Amino acid sequence: MTVQEILYEELEILENEIFERHEQSGQVASGKTRASFRIQASETKGTLTGAKYVGVLERGRKPGGLPKDFIEIIQKWATAKGISFSSEKQFNQWANGVKWKIIREGTKLYRSGQQQDIFDTPIENFNRRLPIRIMNYYESELINDIFNF
Repeated sequence: MTVQEILYEELEILENEIFERHEQSGQVASGKTRASFRIQASETKGTLTGAKYVGVLERGRKPGGLPKDFIEIIQKWATAKGISFSSEKQFNQWANGVKWKIIREGTKLYRSGQQQDIFDTPIENFNRRLPIRIMNYYESELINDIFNF
C-alpha cells in the first residue's frame, strides 16, 4: 500500500463517519449532500470537499439572506422528506413561511443553540489514525530497505 492509498482510504473512512453522523442526526433527505463529497489524494496531499452549505449541518443556518432558488430547494427537500400538499398554492404559502422564518430567525437547529457533532469527532479520529498509519508505512519501508540492502 502506498502513502496515496493510505491517505485515500483514510479520507473515505472520514467521509463515511461524517455521513453516518449526518444520517443519525435525521438531516438526510435526498442524498445530495453525500453526493457532493469528493476525495482527492496524492503522495503529499489529500482533500475531502463537499458542497458550500455543509457547514450548516452542525450548527444550522443563521438568519439572513437565502439563495434566489430557495423555494425550489425547499420544494425538493419537502418531496424527498415525503411532505406533500393538496395544492401548489398551499405549498407556496408553506414554503414562503419557511423562507421568511429562516430569513428572520435562522433554522430550527440554529435557534436551538445546539450543535450536531457531524465533523468534529470524525476529524479527530482521522487526525489520530493517519499519522500512525503513515509512520507504520515508512517504518516498514525503512526496515525493508535495511534488510534488502
